Amino acid sequence: MAHPADPKPRGIHLATLGGVPVYIGWSWLLMAAVVVALIGPNIAASRPDLGALAYLVAVGYALILLVAVLAHEGAHAAVARAFGHRVHQVVANLWGGHTAYDPSRARPGSMAAIAVAGPLTNGVLALVALAFAPTSPPGVTSGLITATAFINGALMVFNLLPGLPLDGGQLVEAAVWKATGRKASARIAAGWSGRALVVALIVIAIGIPMARGDQGSMVTTIWIALIGVFMWSGASSSIQQGRAMRLLDQVDLRSVLEPVFVIPIDAPLTALTDHHATPIVVDASGTPIGLVSLAAAGGVPVEVRGSTPISAVLTRQPEDWVVEATPGSELLDIIRGFQTTRRPILAVVAGPTVLGIANADRINAALASVDRAPRRRN
Repeated sequence: MAHPADPKPRGIHLATLGGVPVYIGWSWLLMAAVVVALIGPNIAASRPDLGALAYLVAVGYALILLVAVLAHEGAHAAVARAFGHRVHQVVANLWGGHTAYDPSRARPGSMAAIAVAGPLTNGVLALVALAFAPTSPPGVTSGLITATAFINGALMVFNLLPGLPLDGGQLVEAAVWKATGRKASARIAAGWSGRALVVALIVIAIGIPMARGDQGSMVTTIWIALIGVFMWSGASSSIQQGRAMRLLDQVDLRSVLEPVFVIPIDAPLTALTDHHATPIVVDASGTPIGLVSLAAAGGVPVEVRGSTPISAVLTRQPEDWVVEATPGSELLDIIRGFQTTRRPILAVVAGPTVLGIANADRINAALASVDRAPRRRN
């Protein structure tokens, strides 16, 4: 799944590949224990000659699942990087796993490509395992290869189901976004699709068998319930995100950005000619590096202002105060910038253009004003 950087996960730092840390969350150990508990007795019953080794084989099944999940998430990460996104981490956990990357520059096409990469990778692994299955030695080896094909095939099919938080839900979101041009509406639609998917899953897996008098197993019921809770929670979160994004769409960017007067760092103090905008200083590459202290500038005698550089009255800002705004999602990028940096002000740029200064309090006030505005009913 795509989302901004998480805090450092709790678990095992497995490796760092291409600068991307890969973690196994402690919760995955619970998943492994469940797999061993469910599969171990079946292997022991079918292969009594193995004895206690049957549970070691079950551990192999758990490791196959782990590799399948990491391959899935690794494919998301690789494609995200290919599209220029910064990938923060890959994590395997109780619910499978996730890839955290910066989605601020995502577009419908890149979103779809990143989403489909994971399931397609599992599909390829399943086909490779099936190709080797007929020639594999009978017994444990054949069983593990067959399990590799089944697990990867199941992950592919499940993740392509059309509803958030699954990859198929991101495909739905990308399609609606492409068709309507409205990312917020696309997120909401994919969230509702996820909720509908949960209802359908419960009806098909539990409701219909019960109606036929088949009570099913308690284990199956518990697993379906857990999957349903996970998916419903993710879908509901997506709907809330979409509604928040729709709220942002109602805010005029110009109303929340302080206008700026751009001054090169090598300019003299006499370049301060616009007194109706905030003077912002840029370096030779055009990157904002700080603000002019008007108090300090006012204290410079008139006769030496022409020979006094702007740098003499510059208040430098941290490097992370610059936020690149993507057309169509400027406010969302700015809010992410505040959440990431915890700065009270940010310099907002779009390529080489400095759009203005963002103030956290000003944006919060604008959002509160929109939220209190009466809703028009269609």
